Amino acid sequence: MEPMAAGGDASPFEGVSVPAFLCGADAGVLEVNGPAGALIAEWVGDHRDHPAGEMLGCLNAGQAGCGQGLNCAECPVRAAIRSAAAGRAVERTPVAMHLVRGGVPRRVELRLSARPVRRGGVALALVLLEPSEWVP
Repeated sequence: MEPMAAGGDASPFEGVSVPAFLCGADAGVLEVNGPAGALIAEWVGDHRDHPAGEMLGCLNAGQAGCGQGLNCAECPVRAAIRSAAAGRAVERTPVAMHLVRGGVPRRVELRLSARPVRRGGVALALVLLEPSEWVP
């Protein structure tokens, strides 16, 4: 998937070669970069306005909806998005997620970063998901 037009604003994806998602403070995905397409669940057609967990095919999001499940309160992705939208960056935090692929949950270990981004006066989060095997 290609990033949506930024309405004249500079792209937050400039120079980013890992999967990246631009999210609102509520974890709704606004834009994605090209490498993020490999992580997006196969059922998602138009990625706009889907919560991050649903986009990624998170096991917990599939059961109750992103942010609604019993395990969602401790979700490191949602916490990182909130932190970045509040102006505090999160850098390369190790996380393990259970992503559903082909109906089968798969444990995926990642390094999670979230950086504050402002667009049109709105606080957003640029979420970067690096597969842990890429990390030296």
